[in-house]
Amino acid sequence: MSVLLKPMSEKEFDEYLGHSLKKFALEQVKAGNWKEEEAVQTARAQFEQLFPEGLSTKEHILFSVHHEGEPIGILWVYIQDKNQEKQAFIYDIELNEDQRGKGLGKATMLALEEYAKLENIKQIRLHVFAHNQRAIALYKKMGYEMTNHHMLKRLL
Repeated sequence: MSVLLKPMSEKEFDEYLGHSLKKFALEQVKAGNWKEEEAVQTARAQFEQLFPEGLSTKEHILFSVHHEGEPIGILWVYIQDKNQEKQAFIYDIELNEDQRGKGLGKATMLALEEYAKLENIKQIRLHVFAHNQRAIALYKKMGYEMTNHHMLKRLL
């Protein structure tokens, strides 16, 4: 099973931002990082900071993930030179709900690895929320290692 990573179009980018802002805000609330009433505004501010030039923002690569000729998701990668090597950080990866559980997440990660090799990227990093056990399991199977733990205790 394979997927194709295609550069995101302006239309796809606009649709992605609209959807992703809300999703990211909800994830932050669920993780206990933000209050619900300010989450969307905070997410919007972060996205504006990350994309000052929109889709043309340097070092941020947004892909539309395709399978069998159809778009099935997105992949957002930030590329930088750090510690004297080229590195990638996955800001977001999401497949359409009806495409999950079919091995396409793994195929997307493998396609990213191929892209990284072509671009001389030496490591790929990502963040995953602790409550996203499905994603954690996938990343572990693919050889990703835990590098940090953030912990929280709610005091009543």
